[in-house]
Amino acid sequence: MRALLCACVAVLAACSPPRVDVVAPSLSASSAPTETATASSTAEAIPEPIATAQPTPTPFAFPPCEVQFSALTEDRQVCLPGARLSIDFRISDADAAAITTQVLDDLGAVQREFKWTLRRTARIDVYSSTELYANGLRAVFGYSKVTADYLAENSVAFFEPSQARIAVNWDEIRDRKPIAAIRHELTHVVTLEACAPRCDLVPAWFNEGEARLQETTVGAEWRLVRVRYEAASMLATATLLPLTTLWTQAQWNAYGDWMGYYKYQEAARAIELIKEDVGPDAIPKIYARMRAGDDVPRAYAALSGRSWASFVGGLDARIAAGVAAPRGIVTVAPGADGTGLSYLLYGFPAEANVTLRIRSHAVDQTQEVAVSPQGALFGSIDNTYPQGEYTITAAIGADTVAAVTAVKRGGRLMQEDFEFPYTSLYR
Repeated sequence: MRALLCACVAVLAACSPPRVDVVAPSLSASSAPTETATASSTAEAIPEPIATAQPTPTPFAFPPCEVQFSALTEDRQVCLPGARLSIDFRISDADAAAITTQVLDDLGAVQREFKWTLRRTARIDVYSSTELYANGLRAVFGYSKVTADYLAENSVAFFEPSQARIAVNWDEIRDRKPIAAIRHELTHVVTLEACAPRCDLVPAWFNEGEARLQETTVGAEWRLVRVRYEAASMLATATLLPLTTLWTQAQWNAYGDWMGYYKYQEAARAIELIKEDVGPDAIPKIYARMRAGDDVPRAYAALSGRSWASFVGGLDARIAAGVAAPRGIVTVAPGADGTGLSYLLYGFPAEANVTLRIRSHAVDQTQEVAVSPQGALFGSIDNTYPQGEYTITAAIGADTVAAVTAVKRGGRLMQEDFEFPYTSLYR
């Protein structure tokens, strides 16, 4: 089990991962990179997309790359409209092409979400292994070996705001389909511009919740299912956190281990409900108001016509109403590997021992498992299993919940407690 090392927080602050001595740069409005702060602070209204005659994979227009690169011996250098992409040469040509396509799609998606054209070109370094990822964290960001090694073992992607640079461990994210790690980090790149000059008004949970929610927009229904049902499982186990305890940098960083993962799910669910209340273009409207000096509660009230107190007071009920039952098993296809079936047990007693049984016409497997302290467990049936109808049963003594689904292809039993840890110095 990987421990979540540090979460993205309000952009102005710095983050030190738990148990690691990291001195992070301050990212207040006064100390942010000049070109970012200047470009963002001069735009009082939501910027309109810039027309271009160049074809792009999305209808959104991108600024040109600042520099063109030629191929190097150690990696592939790709200059994209909006990003400079460096891909480790050890990564296959097919994977490199898939990464490039995904980054182009991600760039379009996050800029459309914020209605924001990037003023600065993001840099993305994709490493083929954890060892090379750690080496990159030392060489590019200047961290000590101890710090870089810890970060590499406890994260799969990393954002350094002072350089607008993202590091990615391809070996850790390649099997989760579709790939969402880079979209998460690019959301922070856009946030860093869209909030200036009032990045101090962005709560930690708001920043991270939006980035996590953007992961669900890559076409991965299983990720959205996890957000909604794992937040509900937190509610069922009385582990849901008040948003006030996730507001600042220090508050967000204080939660690690299991809660270090689940805080993302709660924050993403809260963002989803805020967007529902505000309506179309909720994120650009909220950020426009923050740039003008409104904090999130005032921006929400002005845009939704509802008080912030009513939102907070009704949050538990709305999280509960978003799932089929307080406790159960929910399934989704395709699963986390892009095929098969994934399932989620939720709402069970904290750390309960559960008898999990998976049956079909050709399979009958039983396993004793323990759910998380938040009462949930995520797993998959991948394409090594035969097609057919599967019954998944979870029992605690006489208390049994079952789900039935038809899958074309399934697979190995794959219990996974966390989906990812991402980290960055402004989280």
